[in-house]
Amino acid sequence: MFARIWQAGLLATLLATGTVAQAQSLIRDAEIEQTLRLIADPVLRAAGLGTSRVDLYIVNNRELNAFVAGGDNIFLHSGLLAKLDGVAEIQAVIAHEAAHITGGHLARRNLKLRSTNTAAGIGALLAVLAAVGGSGEAAVAIGSGSQEALRRNLLAHSRAEEASADQAGLNYMVGAGADAQAMLRVLKLFRGQELLSNNRMDPYVRTHPLWSDRFRLLEDRIASAPKGKPPSDTLKYWHARMVAKFDAFQLPPARILRNTKGNGEIATLSRAIAYHRLPNTKKSEAAVNALVKARPKDPFYWDLKGQFAIENGKAADAIRAYRQAVSLAPKSPLLLAGLGRALVAEGSNAAVREALSVLETSNRLDRANAQVLRDLGRAYAMTGQKGRASLATAERFALQTRFKDAEIHAKRAAGALPEGTPAWRRAQDILKMAARMK
Repeated sequence: MFARIWQAGLLATLLATGTVAQAQSLIRDAEIEQTLRLIADPVLRAAGLGTSRVDLYIVNNRELNAFVAGGDNIFLHSGLLAKLDGVAEIQAVIAHEAAHITGGHLARRNLKLRSTNTAAGIGALLAVLAAVGGSGEAAVAIGSGSQEALRRNLLAHSRAEEASADQAGLNYMVGAGADAQAMLRVLKLFRGQELLSNNRMDPYVRTHPLWSDRFRLLEDRIASAPKGKPPSDTLKYWHARMVAKFDAFQLPPARILRNTKGNGEIATLSRAIAYHRLPNTKKSEAAVNALVKARPKDPFYWDLKGQFAIENGKAADAIRAYRQAVSLAPKSPLLLAGLGRALVAEGSNAAVREALSVLETSNRLDRANAQVLRDLGRAYAMTGQKGRASLATAERFALQTRFKDAEIHAKRAAGALPEGTPAWRRAQDILKMAARMK
């Protein structure tokens, strides 16, 4: 489901803002995340990072930026993804950021953050990223000083690190058989920005210093590098779907409908989303049904059908669609989240009991989903589990960097849960983090 974001989990919130006042928000969508994995995996394998060590996240921000933070996490701004021309350019950005990981360029940046495998740790990281991104309202008391100090300590790289990442990233592009020229095309997006004042620069330039030697060194090496292969038809297909989905959910629907030509699959996908957003339920349902009919074993079209149904108040239809999606991709936490949400919306005792199992599995696989925690809180409350409901609510607020609210609900959870249990300890983690973030 597109627009499942940490800040609020609602499409309206995503459409209303390109940046957020108190935290960075993340776009969560099963199909888009799989597409990024397909694009990134050859480069990550060439970097020796495997295909599961690095997590990829899309920051809902129109500015052009990409960075590594909180361990082996690569963050790509939606604005940068929209600006890049194709698969090879995305691979070039990921190769460069992977080189910062393999080069150990973040190991000496000590922010004393907890592991990002907990809601409190992820929320703290988001709060720091908000401060680094220039959000004056972000409440961060990590002890690293001003926002500029945070930027230097967390994201900014020296020229030596940039040169090292360029050369290593080039090696990874060559090792993956990708088009190494894409690295130069990405750098040219930012060329000349160092002449601008700091507040007019794209964040990428502030954190990845550019200078003419970078271009010259890369040009010299790329000239003698093996010529990469063009992206496979499979990658180009999934990339086209990703771009269509991004555009259709974020640009004005009338513009999408006006500019979409033909009756092919990608055009039908664009129209389905645009009609849903107008809303024109009849036409959106007809379009998504056509997609499902053409590709009945595609879990992401069933996901889209489920999203349309739940957002139109048709819980039973959403459950049927999400069951199909989960049957085709049973280990996808985001598809499980959609099914759980639909079951909670249906509201019967049997549906809510099933929802608890489905949502707990989704949350275990993916701690970074505020919508799941919202739905879990509702399901726990509906089944009389007040302590667990308070804990889920506290974790959701921690993800949203609302640490005062998280503290209130974590105290309630700690008072209601058996002392020493894993759930009680998670409440204690949130209380400790909330104290540090005051």
